[in-house]
Amino acid sequence: MTITDQNSSARDALLQSAREELIERGHASVSLRAVARRAGLSHAAPAHFFGDRAGMLTAVATVGFDELGRTLAAATRDASASGQSALDCLGLAYVEFGLAQPALMDLMFRRSELVTDDPAFVAAQRTALGYLRDAVSAMGPADSEEWSLVSWAVVHGLVSLTREGALTRVAETHATDPAGLARHLVAVYGAGVTAISAQHT
Repeated sequence: MTITDQNSSARDALLQSAREELIERGHASVSLRAVARRAGLSHAAPAHFFGDRAGMLTAVATVGFDELGRTLAAATRDASASGQSALDCLGLAYVEFGLAQPALMDLMFRRSELVTDDPAFVAAQRTALGYLRDAVSAMGPADSEEWSLVSWAVVHGLVSLTREGALTRVAETHATDPAGLARHLVAVYGAGVTAISAQHT
């Protein structure tokens, strides 16, 4: 194994360990020392690869956005193949990703923990969220940029409200199925945007 391969392997091990610490302990409790110990590497290894704790968490969040981007890309392809609404498919994929990866999703948008101007992080975030923007733009509503931001806010808000149990506390339907309610509301929202778009075509 070359030195480059060894470095890549060590970095990947640290990222995996940081993610495991994040899931088990929450973002506030992730430390460089604990991550190095879990990965079986020296205490200096995280600083060598990421600079500091914020750099390490930013790398984890960047991987999260890469994964979200691949999830949304697959949803876009599925919508195209099935003839379903791209916005519906993307919204469902976003909600399901957020509910399946709560700790990671929380970190991905926690600015206080991240180096938010890191180029790789910025690129991964823009790529992932760009799928929602493109889906809304393709529908042709007026002010599509604003509608894409609203669409993102809706699906992200559904993830947060579902995780916190807030939806089922106030909803009269789906009271015992918060994830089902979130999926239903994605469809309701998509139908609304479709209707608005149709008025402008």
